[in-house]
Amino acid sequence: MPSRIARRPGPALLLPFLAALVTIAFALPARAWVEVHVAGDDVRLAIDRAGAATVEHKVTLKISGGPLRALDIQGVDPDAQLDQGSYAVPLKAAEASSLASATPVEIELLPPDVRPRADGTLRPPALRARFDGKGLSRGVFVLFFRYRTDLMKRGLVQKDGPSSRVAWTGPLWDDGYDSARLTVELPAAPDEPRVDEAPAAGDGAEALAAPMTLSTLRRSLDKDELELLRPYAPKGEPVRWAVRADARAFQPAPAAATPAADALGRLADAAAASPDRSRTVYLAAGVVLFAIYSALVALKAREHERLARAAGVAPRPLVPIPLAPRAALAGLALVAGVALELLLRDGTAGAALVAAATALAAHRTPRPERAGGALRRPGKWLPVAEAEAFREPPRARGVYLDVSTRAGKALLVALLAALGGGVYAVARVSPYHAHLLALDATALLAIFCTGRLAELPADPAARPVAFLRDVARRVRRTLKAPASADLRAPKASATAAPKGPAGAAAKAPGAASRATASAAARGAATELRVVGRLRIPDGSPDADELRLGLSPRAALPGFVAIEVGVVYAPGAGGAIGLPEVLLRVAPGSPCEHAVERLASSGRSSRGRRPGERVLAFTPRLPTARMTAAIAAALVRAVSTPPAAATPTKPQGAGAAGANRAPRPGKKAVSAAA
Repeated sequence: MPSRIARRPGPALLLPFLAALVTIAFALPARAWVEVHVAGDDVRLAIDRAGAATVEHKVTLKISGGPLRALDIQGVDPDAQLDQGSYAVPLKAAEASSLASATPVEIELLPPDVRPRADGTLRPPALRARFDGKGLSRGVFVLFFRYRTDLMKRGLVQKDGPSSRVAWTGPLWDDGYDSARLTVELPAAPDEPRVDEAPAAGDGAEALAAPMTLSTLRRSLDKDELELLRPYAPKGEPVRWAVRADARAFQPAPAAATPAADALGRLADAAAASPDRSRTVYLAAGVVLFAIYSALVALKAREHERLARAAGVAPRPLVPIPLAPRAALAGLALVAGVALELLLRDGTAGAALVAAATALAAHRTPRPERAGGALRRPGKWLPVAEAEAFREPPRARGVYLDVSTRAGKALLVALLAALGGGVYAVARVSPYHAHLLALDATALLAIFCTGRLAELPADPAARPVAFLRDVARRVRRTLKAPASADLRAPKASATAAPKGPAGAAAKAPGAASRATASAAARGAATELRVVGRLRIPDGSPDADELRLGLSPRAALPGFVAIEVGVVYAPGAGGAIGLPEVLLRVAPGSPCEHAVERLASSGRSSRGRRPGERVLAFTPRLPTARMTAAIAAALVRAVSTPPAAATPTKPQGAGAAGANRAPRPGKKAVSAAA
């Protein structure tokens, strides 16, 4: 077999290998290209009253190639004080207000470049934006940065009569862009700001010859926003803006018009001016308020206890603790609450302490002490003249902290006037704290409007005097008018007042016809007797109940009395008076037959004497008007018609429709109207 001969590599194979080694050894580092275009610069210029401004830039960058690690911005304000928090974010994220993909940016001012430009002018101030990390890749980004400048010190805010001219120059961009936008935020002033495109003294030929700026104004209570829009920003030239504003927008606000952060700052300033004197005044005011309120709480408790014991009940304070600590705690809680309301921005803690003081001063309605439900002692009913029975009872003496008394009203008005003076003084500093102080009047109302005389158990011999006097007056006024021609019986109920029954005629031998009696009753008014009826318990000199007694001058046989009484039931705000009208008749009498159609509207029971029947009527509402209507209807129902004593022969059908005369032995009862 022929043997194999190994071939060695020739020079032709070594040349490419050596060339590759040389290329790798002497290769230079690769340099990526980047191209940046400015597509827009949305600027916001917020100017305060001192003429200092905050400048915010939102620069839209279109980057090709990349990455972009730094960007120089020329034409910024020379006194710029850079703020932290600059960033760059993709355009889509900026439109969605998202900072999830934001890149931090470090902003720095570049040293002044003394080399002149090609036209011989000095180079404007510049700053450099450095992008952290790998920089900005290809795409569209929004660069946000902010700095402060003082336009007033630089002479860019110039007063010109009643207005001021504010001028500002934006950065210059090599490429220029479309739709240059600037939003100027100014302090609120009476006259609205406007764009100013007239050439200024130092503008020269660079001033615009014709208006080129569109403006939109938005006004609010504390600021005015003027949005300026130009069609384009020129290449390599800065954009100059100018507005006219009210000169009063750059004047410091008067001290009275500046809104106070809170009353604590005002009090601190006053204390700083004269610390010893202010501390003494505040301490003295607190001591006086504590002493006055604690004394009012203690005096009210003593006064209410005295009146309650006299009425036979025990006082019931809302917070059942001894009087001394209760009065002291009420004063301390009120002083601390008012102090916290005036010193703190939030009035919740102070209002809670004032509410605690109110609770410590309030009283609940006393409960009557019942002795096992025992009945009252026997007694006698005595008639008393109307003038004597229903005269005004004597007023309670020594009651000064009850709003139902004259002295209580006067004292409460005086204290509320003093509180109103304090509210007026605080309102000049802080209306919010003045409202809180006005609501503290509840601490006074707890003293004067709880534990009143009306909440004590009612005295049945004195409390109904005014009510019964009003009922008697209304009954007299009702009975002065002649009875109605319509003599139908009223449809009264136990809960509804009858509507004016005129009376009923009882059957008697030789009585006149119903038509004649109706005609006679229609032309005369019912005469009334009014007396007071007092019940005197056996062995006691004082009466325990008062009623109103009513009776016509001429009543039907069997009539005993008509009485109006008031029953008192305990309620949340005191005793509640429930009036009731009682008609007392003899069973089987003509009077009972005359009111037999009314009996179904009341409650029937036995009387206090043998052979007596009582019909009780209750008004739908416990008012004097409804009670008087029932009483007047009953008086007319039991009255004897004037023509009953002189019978006449019926002359036919009358205006009200007369009937034939009844035959002997038959009962004829005319219905009451």
